[in-house]
Amino acid sequence: MNIKTRMNVCFLWAGLIVLIALPVIAQPPAAPAPAPEVGQLSFFAGEWSCKGKVETTPFGPAHATQATVHVSKELGGFWYVGRYAEKKTAENPHPMSFEFLEGYAPAAKTFTLDGFDAFGGRSHQTSPGWQDGKLVYLGDSTGDGPATPVRDTFTKKGDTALVHMGEMQLDGKWTLIDQESCTRVKK
Repeated sequence: MNIKTRMNVCFLWAGLIVLIALPVIAQPPAAPAPAPEVGQLSFFAGEWSCKGKVETTPFGPAHATQATVHVSKELGGFWYVGRYAEKKTAENPHPMSFEFLEGYAPAAKTFTLDGFDAFGGRSHQTSPGWQDGKLVYLGDSTGDGPATPVRDTFTKKGDTALVHMGEMQLDGKWTLIDQESCTRVKK
């Protein structure tokens, strides 16, 4: 076989190898998967009915609250997205409503809770996870003023009930802002 024929055979084989390998090389990368820890937040999924009380604070007088909460797993399964909406009553003429995202940050090995309310406030909190039936988020809330430390504690009361306690650091002390009992009415 002469040199030209050998070169043609080599090019032919190289071309065949490229054609065979091309589908393997051209495969798009696999989509990222949510961390398994996100599953620990599934307890919150569903429709909830809540009753509670906001304490007297610098933000306003004490009053009873009634609220609905809807939480669902969304955005590729990476986040639990929720909406909290209080009922407007004579006692509560300016009801609170907010939306939130709960997820897990694998690099930081922490759960996250980010909220945005109807009064222009936002918060970012983290938690190491459930401990003895409680999930405690700690972080900061901001609005018109400086960032304020906040803490939200969720305590399981069986498979379909929880108690939520919201606290804020005022004058260097943790102060109870609101507390409510919630029952899941639909999964």
